[in-house]
Amino acid sequence: MARLLQELKSRSGLSYGALAKRLHVSTSALHRYCTGDVMPVEFDPLERLARLCRATPEERTELYRLWVVAHTSRGNRQASVPAPAPKAPPAVPVTAPETEAALETAPETVPVPEPETKARPAGEGVVEVGTAARARTPAVSPHRRVRRGVLAAVTAAAVLAALGAVATGLKTRTGGDPTSAPAPAADAGSPAPLPTPGAAPVAADVTPSGPTGAADRGASAPITVTVRPHRDAECDRYVIDRPPSEVPPPPAVVDAPAWAAKVGAVPGTYQSIELTVQGTGSDTVVLTALNVRIARIAAPLAWNAYSMFDGCGGGMAVHSFDLDLDAARPRPVVTDGSTGLPLKVSERDPEVIEVTAQTTSHDVSWYLELEWSSGNRKGTLTIGPGAGTSFRTSAIKGRPLYRYPTGGKAWEPSPFQQ
Repeated sequence: MARLLQELKSRSGLSYGALAKRLHVSTSALHRYCTGDVMPVEFDPLERLARLCRATPEERTELYRLWVVAHTSRGNRQASVPAPAPKAPPAVPVTAPETEAALETAPETVPVPEPETKARPAGEGVVEVGTAARARTPAVSPHRRVRRGVLAAVTAAAVLAALGAVATGLKTRTGGDPTSAPAPAADAGSPAPLPTPGAAPVAADVTPSGPTGAADRGASAPITVTVRPHRDAECDRYVIDRPPSEVPPPPAVVDAPAWAAKVGAVPGTYQSIELTVQGTGSDTVVLTALNVRIARIAAPLAWNAYSMFDGCGGGMAVHSFDLDLDAARPRPVVTDGSTGLPLKVSERDPEVIEVTAQTTSHDVSWYLELEWSSGNRKGTLTIGPGAGTSFRTSAIKGRPLYRYPTGGKAWEPSPFQQ
């Protein structure tokens, strides 16, 4: 089925983002359909894709046959489980345009060690951070709050909620090339640490900290950032250094942070980061650029992979970026149909930014840098999860992939092996 979908997509001459926008699904979901990573719960998106790509009646019939065969195979496995399937949550309409994966092909050539120890998961809970941060959640206006579309006929227990994150380390920038420079590899079982306010800069274009700049570091950024490191819950997959018998079922939303911390889950192939940026005062702050820094690159984790959902789909944030972590010079790329930077924020006018990172070849620790300016002031806010740690994403190609079927009682091999 994946081969046929790829042929139809190529024939259309359209990008993944352009097709996804017309099909009302996310770009990452469409890309996974075409690569065979996941299969939609309903045939409708595949039918619309076939018609949009001018598939012949024979091709549409064959596509439907392949979809039915795959669903029948999955249904037979679920039928052997006596427990009834829980009711699915109601679908939420898509209210935003779609994203497109940035598929740069240049591989990273940094020597990589083999992983050895268990990963340390990101911090728990959604945390609002930044200079002069208040102990509350930003009040995002309804017209700016982006809501995810969720497929019906799937269990709510299979979704994974956001893990907490923090944004730390204000750095004043003097200009220069914003692309990443990989740091020396750290412990293969843990994400690399973020640079601290008193540490040496990761890249040459960051002004070194000193007596004159210390007062302006980490204490005067006029913005706060709330980070959700795992936004695309319906499509998430994780690598875990445990056999299926020792991995608990996918958690309910409220239990997800504790679940991930307990099993040491690392996002597999994809990781969607949602940033809610809000000013701390009445002054307008301009967000001028978003950069990525690669803190560490290693071989993919040789662990089992676990899928949180049988199907996926949904919309995207208005300000959305794709990030190819395997590129020679990774950089956030504005997705088709999305609006990039610069943009303005204030205390009463926050914005939501989404970054979808992907790796198919490495275990990558990375973090973001958000450049801002307000009046005659400017700086850079370093964003990463946990207490001084970086985001971490690992490829799962070639690893055993398991799923927890709706109504099931145990993990079982997924039909979508990599």
